[in-house]
Amino acid sequence: MKVRILIAFLLVAVIFPCCKEENEEQILPLNITIIQHAYSANLSWNSISGYADSMQSFSIYLGDSLVVGNISEKNHSVDGLRPSSIYKGRIDAMNGKRLIASGTFEFTTAADLPPGNFEITSSVIRNHSVVLTWSQAKDPEHGPVAYDIYLGNHLLKSDTAGTGFQFNGLNVLTYYSGKIIAHDTAGNEVELNFTFRTIHPDKSEMYHTYGDFDSRRREYAWYIPKAYPEAGSMPLVILLHGANGNAWNDMQKSTFRTIADRENFIFLMPQALMGTYNGESIYQWNAHYLFPWDDAAFINKLIDTMHSAYNIDLKRVYLAGMSNGGFMTFFAARPLQERIAAIAPIAGLMSSNIYSGYTLSHPMPLCYMHGTADPIVTLNGNPSLNQILNLWITINGCSNTPEISELPDLSTDDISTVTLFRYTGTSGDSEILYYRINGGGHSIPGIEYGANMDINAYEEMWKFFKRHKMN
Repeated sequence: MKVRILIAFLLVAVIFPCCKEENEEQILPLNITIIQHAYSANLSWNSISGYADSMQSFSIYLGDSLVVGNISEKNHSVDGLRPSSIYKGRIDAMNGKRLIASGTFEFTTAADLPPGNFEITSSVIRNHSVVLTWSQAKDPEHGPVAYDIYLGNHLLKSDTAGTGFQFNGLNVLTYYSGKIIAHDTAGNEVELNFTFRTIHPDKSEMYHTYGDFDSRRREYAWYIPKAYPEAGSMPLVILLHGANGNAWNDMQKSTFRTIADRENFIFLMPQALMGTYNGESIYQWNAHYLFPWDDAAFINKLIDTMHSAYNIDLKRVYLAGMSNGGFMTFFAARPLQERIAAIAPIAGLMSSNIYSGYTLSHPMPLCYMHGTADPIVTLNGNPSLNQILNLWITINGCSNTPEISELPDLSTDDISTVTLFRYTGTSGDSEILYYRINGGGHSIPGIEYGANMDINAYEEMWKFFKRHKMN
């Protein structure tokens, strides 16, 4: 009898194991996604299939510590972490009081990064003071950024939240250097170095800034002479740099400022954009329809900008340029013929696609300079200088026979001379001057090293400009 009972018990044990109930539910895995930052981590995870969202709740643990419990959302930001630190934890999913899913995680928080780079956005240079403004240095962790300002090695201001500073008590015509250090609350920092040179005389001012035009960031610099505003309405002279030029650097050393102080006009230098042509990327004016921006419209906008800020005589706006800037001067004269009173290109002609069909509705005074030995922009290009001069003679209604003058050879060391050709017509606006620099290269006479020194191009330009006024 005992044997039969034992056999029956063993059969029941085999058929119905007692170690686990058949209907016991398995704990499901939880898939966790982590986006870690320096001081926080964003956790997100999946829903548990087979359970309504309203029947699920979640608890998050870091180590054995409960961070948050019984939340219904399937994402959570864990804050108050330390940068560059390893964290482990888990997330439990509950259905009521029953654990239905769980997942572990491990991550390393990001390093606390220094603020991003920033730049000087505007400068106002005077004789005894300078005002600098800079862009905001962004903290990757979205914390506050403060600035320490040095002139030389001297700390002038610390922990300022502002993005501008005025340096006072400076000496005239003196170079200064310094730095602005942006730092976050963790002590990370990024440094911006600057240099400037004060100007002279008293009451004159030199500006440099950026502005948005046609969805592009454009840069320009200008000079206000000492006599403004007491002298009243002033002419505006715009000078365009050559290929790969820098308007702000040129403005700071330009002798045109001296003429502006003596003759009472405002001097403006815009900056070209970076353009790529034939595999070469340089700053250049769109004087050949090569690029998707309109520099003539930009110049037109700058005339309006100057006029709105200062007492500009709109009948005395003049445009000049060197090399690529000379090409742009010829280019812009057509769309801006009702705004420009006279032009003065140097060593810059026209490309064939601009020359073809070029015309103006009225005469425009022209002052032109070019070296006969220029290896970069040759006189016999397509079109040649003679073709362009003949075009302008036709536009201005001039006689084909010029007055020719051999100018004094004041500098025998420059191995060049100057011949002046003057064409006249029936009106004062018909005047054309051509300074042929015999033996001269690709340079601005009287200004650049190695150039002809018998004339000063800027002085000759201004003498020409001030004779002409828009009708």
